[in-house]
Amino acid sequence: MASASVNQTDDRQLQTTDASFCWKTTHTRGVGQVPVSCAAGQERLGLLCYDKCPVGMTRKGLDCHSNCPAGFADQGLFCRNTEYGRGFGYPWKFGDWLNDSGMYQRCQKDHGQGKCENWGWVVYPKCLPGYTSFGCCICRPTIPDCEALGLGGRVDLSCAKKITIGTPYLGTCAANEERDAGLCYPKCKPKHTGLGPVCWGRPPPSWVNCGMGAAKTTFDCITAIKDQILSVGELVLNIVTGFAASSAKVLKGPRLRAYRT
Repeated sequence: MASASVNQTDDRQLQTTDASFCWKTTHTRGVGQVPVSCAAGQERLGLLCYDKCPVGMTRKGLDCHSNCPAGFADQGLFCRNTEYGRGFGYPWKFGDWLNDSGMYQRCQKDHGQGKCENWGWVVYPKCLPGYTSFGCCICRPTIPDCEALGLGGRVDLSCAKKITIGTPYLGTCAANEERDAGLCYPKCKPKHTGLGPVCWGRPPPSWVNCGMGAAKTTFDCITAIKDQILSVGELVLNIVTGFAASSAKVLKGPRLRAYRT
């Protein structure tokens, strides 16, 4: 039979009942709290933490989307190097010579010498540098190099934004706390293990965990549990029969003995 010194050397973490089985000591540590802090480089959104968006990206909901370069129109999931219209132009007017001189005169008065061109029967201002005419009235920019701009694939003049899907993280607990099942609890006393709001004493060296107790061996654990189950069943039977089944039998689970120093 093991001596009481086995438990004495383990800071009285177990309450002795039998040489081969002991109940674990416990203490409560209050109700768990939802973590309120986030790790460095994270920000809080709702009850969870997310990595901050890198430079060049902006948060949209829970995800990070590329910012559109200067001069590009933000069109949701795309950035477009947009076209622009150059108006209705300068058509021939009654009183002009029977040529395009009057049309050019009016266009150059508004846009400057050498900055107009003829398209069909109408004179238009030339497209700005980096743009080419498309039909009579539209100026289209050069095809963008989406990869060089740090964007995704190209569709015509549009570049797809890069999107980083937000990964949720649980918050962090204070230095004197530990996280269990997503909640923060005060740390347990030394040589105790937390499970929710309760801290349980650890078994002595070489002993095995046995539910709310500890046993010297696995066989001892099975035996103790079996005795407890049979004892409860016998008690229920006695209650149902008005103790007619046995006038002397009592609950035979491991008896809790006071621990003496």
